[in-house]
Amino acid sequence: MSLCMPQPPQQPPSWARRSARLLASALTALIPFTAASAQRGQYYEQTYLPGAHSFAFNDTYPAASRLFNAFDYGHAILYQQLWQFPTTGAQHLEQREHAYISKTLLRNPPRLPLDEHAVGTDWSLLAPETLEMFNWAHMLHRQLYDVLTRDADAPAERDAHVAALLRYYRSRSAVAFSAKPKDMTLMEGQPYSLAFRQQAPTFNGLIWSYHWVQMTLYDALLAGATKADRDANVNAVVRRFFVLVDSAPPSMMPMSPGIAPLFSSMYPDAAIIFDNLHSLHDVVSDILANPNVPRAQKRATILQASARYRDDTTRVTSVDEWVSMANAMGLAGMGGPAPLPNASAPRRAAPSSSRH
Repeated sequence: MSLCMPQPPQQPPSWARRSARLLASALTALIPFTAASAQRGQYYEQTYLPGAHSFAFNDTYPAASRLFNAFDYGHAILYQQLWQFPTTGAQHLEQREHAYISKTLLRNPPRLPLDEHAVGTDWSLLAPETLEMFNWAHMLHRQLYDVLTRDADAPAERDAHVAALLRYYRSRSAVAFSAKPKDMTLMEGQPYSLAFRQQAPTFNGLIWSYHWVQMTLYDALLAGATKADRDANVNAVVRRFFVLVDSAPPSMMPMSPGIAPLFSSMYPDAAIIFDNLHSLHDVVSDILANPNVPRAQKRATILQASARYRDDTTRVTSVDEWVSMANAMGLAGMGGPAPLPNASAPRRAAPSSSRH
């Protein structure tokens, strides 16, 4: 099976990509040295926290793991199209890109992670700080799957490794999402809000399907008492994901307490981080899609929104309100519960001490 994906439509030619990179280098040279140095010090790429659990999920569940590589393409092309084609990007996504991703890419996802800079050439230059926030949180996603896979039968080790991953994640305050739940005003109550889902509801549902499977896989792993149970749960979640993609995408953003209640109760900090991540994904789509945000102001607006999701003060709500909000939204609209054919209560080392 080839490791290369078909070239997606509407990608700029190689000379245009090279020109964009050269232009970015020239513009960077105009930034005062101190500011450029500070940005490089905060927004560099950083690797995963190595451990015995590294790549356990990929080794055990390669079909599910490869989906995440396709998800990286979906997020990158979303922002690239909206930024590169401000008047037609949403239409491109709704028609051609949705068909390509749902019918081709997800059916044969790449074996290796993608370089999102290569897919979203222009987008990655617009807001590299926010892109690194996304990448850093996605890396946390992958490492948590690894821990829950390898340490499934060792709850004390599992909990210790989860705590270590969260400490490592938070060590980069410039790109780490807050572990405080935010109310929906940040996502749905801004002047630019709802623009993308109104322009491209089908593609928006596809993105929400990504978020559904990313969270329900945690419960699939936690609820399996044996390796065979976990295998059955993971396979059932992946099958349900393709049902969502093909015919029943979520009509509202999936929230972790609703679709992943086990994971959210055991590791609320991680679940809140991911809900904030998924909310900012929607916010960036809306900013790029909304014509009322002038093109010259899109970068500043994205960075302002990103900062709100990093701090522990803006539009913060309580954990109880976060759970209540997820329940009030309705599970069916978020894609439904995780199908767990072999579910049992997860093994716990001790009550979780990570509470707000």
